[in-house]
Amino acid sequence: MVEGVDPGQASEAGRLAQKSEEAFELAAEAAADPGFKEAKLEEAQELAGDSALAAAYTHLQQIVGVIALLLPFVLIIGNRLLSGDELESSISAYYHTPMGDVFVGALCALAVFFLSYNFKPLPGFNLDNKLSTLATVAALGVAFFPTTSDASVATQSEQVVGRVHLTFAGLLFTLLAVFALFLFPRSGGAKTAAKKHRNIVYRTCGVIIVAAMVMVPVSNWLDPPDWLHAFFWLETICVVAFGISWLVKGGFLGILADKRPTQAPAAP
Repeated sequence: MVEGVDPGQASEAGRLAQKSEEAFELAAEAAADPGFKEAKLEEAQELAGDSALAAAYTHLQQIVGVIALLLPFVLIIGNRLLSGDELESSISAYYHTPMGDVFVGALCALAVFFLSYNFKPLPGFNLDNKLSTLATVAALGVAFFPTTSDASVATQSEQVVGRVHLTFAGLLFTLLAVFALFLFPRSGGAKTAAKKHRNIVYRTCGVIIVAAMVMVPVSNWLDPPDWLHAFFWLETICVVAFGISWLVKGGFLGILADKRPTQAPAAP
């Protein structure tokens, strides 16, 4: 049996795996009660499946983080290589460049991974599932309702589509901030030192996202020179902070991960 780790301190996958192992041990000890043994075996198998699913969630979180972290820079470099153009006014503006398919594809990939959270709800994941579904809708909205390429010559329908795009983009960034500020820092019990450090990262990323969103209307009011590409960099800050929070949540490269529990020595 795994010892030395409070159940509330381990990862969700680890906690479920530990409970599964405990149920298997109880089943093995219940030879005199076939009914109890069968029930515990069923419980152990279900918990083992949930543990595997929770572990899969962490891989999804890592993939989401990598896509988000790389997206702005892939768009910049790819567009420069393909067309020689300088920075666009926003990340969404790359829809109208040779990198448009990459932009749409990345958002669709994010939407698929957000939606994958709903494959099988786990205990404690219900709110995550609902918000990830909403994030799926927002990501698809950003992808398929493009920003206007030139507001000064855009038709009325193009302007309407552009406003829908901004609405979905605002919703998506708001949800990303909610994940970082409120969902990721949650804990099922006492917090390890590593968990406390992760929470600092999550909340810092969430505050950065909110601050960058607040700076968007401020930037519009200040009207900085076009060569600063203020809106693009504010969006990039949001996306990078979002990516970092999801990478840490997914345990990418073991960053700020809890120490693995030790196995108790076998009885002599």
